Amino acid sequence: MHRFFTDESIIDGEVKIYGDDYNHIKKVLRIAEDEKIEVVVSGALYIGNIQICDKYISVYNLEKSLENTESNVKIHLLQCLAKGEKMDLIVQKAVELGVFDITLVNSKRCVVKFDEKKEHKKIERLQKISYEASKQSKRLIVPKVNELIQFNEIMDFVGDNILLVAYEEDKNISLKNIIAKIKEENVHKDIYILIGSEGGFEREEVESLTQKGAYSIGLGARILRTETAGINLLSILQYEFM
Repeated sequence: MHRFFTDESIIDGEVKIYGDDYNHIKKVLRIAEDEKIEVVVSGALYIGNIQICDKYISVYNLEKSLENTESNVKIHLLQCLAKGEKMDLIVQKAVELGVFDITLVNSKRCVVKFDEKKEHKKIERLQKISYEASKQSKRLIVPKVNELIQFNEIMDFVGDNILLVAYEEDKNISLKNIIAKIKEENVHKDIYILIGSEGGFEREEVESLTQKGAYSIGLGARILRTETAGINLLSILQYEFM
């Protein structure tokens, strides 16, 4: 059953779907009248029948579902800028793996530089990828892709939550031990994970974060690509905190 999201409110037992999803339902998927679809309204899942109108899809006979596909802990991805289509892949897979939101970060070794004039369009494209991945993976939210922040803004952005920095030169620091420590402390905080660009981090960058309470961790004996590291770490954290 196909899933869609809408910002509209439920009125008289019905909710409307507009825009690209209207065209997708009508012209691409060719879902017939009275067929059932899933629709997420304000984070709640409903199942209902569709009626195809001139400019929108009306979903009626709504039945609320108690299905929950979201994680027990909010995991945020801080991703340093990566080349080409790597950012597209990172956003898509992070959403599939349950990330709460994604924030782009500019660090010293980032080769990619965002043009401020084009930044809005790039964020818009990545947000669309997040939306499509949310539908495919049956999420109850569409993770937001936040605007670019500078490296020196990270700790203010994270606040008093937990920050894990994936750093290849600290491969001997056990992620397993850090996770055990987080569980033992039993603090109800969000977890932020910071992934470097293709060139990784400067040691002084990592130290500037660990001195303020962040954890530098390794991801095993092998060096992972930037598009692999976040996927790997998200998978581990989802398993541990699901």
